[in-house]
Amino acid sequence: MRVVFILLTVVTLFSASLFAQPKERISTERPVPAALVIPEADLATPVTLSHYLSAHTTSRKEFVRQLYSWLVWSIGYDVANMYSPNYYKDTLDAAQKTLKTRIGVCQGYANLYYLVCKEARIPVHLISGYTKTYGRIDNASHAWVAVQIDNTWYMTDPTWGAGVVNNNKFIRKPVDSYFLVAPSAFVATHMPFDPLWQLLEHPYRHDEFSGNDLKAAAERAVFNYKDSLIAYETMNDDLRKYQLVINRIEGYGVTNQLISHELGYYKSLVKYIAENRQIVAANRAIDDFNRSSNQYNRAVNMFNEYVHFKNNQFKPSKPDKEIREMVDAIGRKLAESRKGLAGLNRNEVVIRGNISELEESLSTMEKRLGEEQAFVDKYIKTGKMLRKSLF
Repeated sequence: MRVVFILLTVVTLFSASLFAQPKERISTERPVPAALVIPEADLATPVTLSHYLSAHTTSRKEFVRQLYSWLVWSIGYDVANMYSPNYYKDTLDAAQKTLKTRIGVCQGYANLYYLVCKEARIPVHLISGYTKTYGRIDNASHAWVAVQIDNTWYMTDPTWGAGVVNNNKFIRKPVDSYFLVAPSAFVATHMPFDPLWQLLEHPYRHDEFSGNDLKAAAERAVFNYKDSLIAYETMNDDLRKYQLVINRIEGYGVTNQLISHELGYYKSLVKYIAENRQIVAANRAIDDFNRSSNQYNRAVNMFNEYVHFKNNQFKPSKPDKEIREMVDAIGRKLAESRKGLAGLNRNEVVIRGNISELEESLSTMEKRLGEEQAFVDKYIKTGKMLRKSLF
């Protein structure tokens, strides 16, 4: 029996984007107070940092306060890699590199903040989008976080809170302007690609953000972001989750290349997930077919053993009950094989021919087994003195 195997390919896709560096902005706010003096040993990973903050703070608000303070006072902007989208491979890699080198782009700041809060079980989400400085759209994407404190969602951007980049040099200027900001105020400068992450009942379209028109949204119907957020957090079907992200992004307008790039990323992600699911389904069908095929092959081996025994005129002799069991056991294996085939997805092209071949073989074997079952019935009913004449 022919057996088919397919290699399952799992594709992991990361969005590669340039990162928006903080620019000079006017702020009269006083710098945040110095953070806790955290031992180096506790700065080894996001997990150790989170555990230290949990042990040395008394509330979630104090936890994120100290975390933000440490980030803006201790992490510099990675100017050298702000145009190297592939330098930071994923969320953990960006956070680890930022901790180790004490520099990072927005991914490093935001991912570190995200992982430290997540380890402490503080509700937090990474947000990707783009920004506006002095009323003009910046030319690169950006990352920040949404964090929930006392059942209220706030926006935090430790990258912009740490300082600015002027003439390709980072200048540390810690401010509180970007710590625990209400979403309604934060959207003046930070636009998520997915409107869900505005966390507003009247989210703005991308053209309204770029056109500095933050009034038109109030005239539209309420967007129940709370229910959408719960659905996003609890949805187990990644394909559907990301398709909804695509629908929301497209629904609020694709007005610049940054949005188009993010949209393309999610469309590619959906495509790869769908393709991998097809491969998984095909592999599952192949596994199910192989089980049926193995049952059939086992039945053939048992049948051959029976035929050899019969050719020897059932010698060495066995009780009638055991002879009956020999053919009945073959029948059970064939029935198991047939049952497995009945449950197979016949739309899987890779095994359609195999199924037909196995069904034909089963039918032939079932017919032969029926003949042998009839022979055994006759053999058992025949007197022992006359049985030899049956062979």
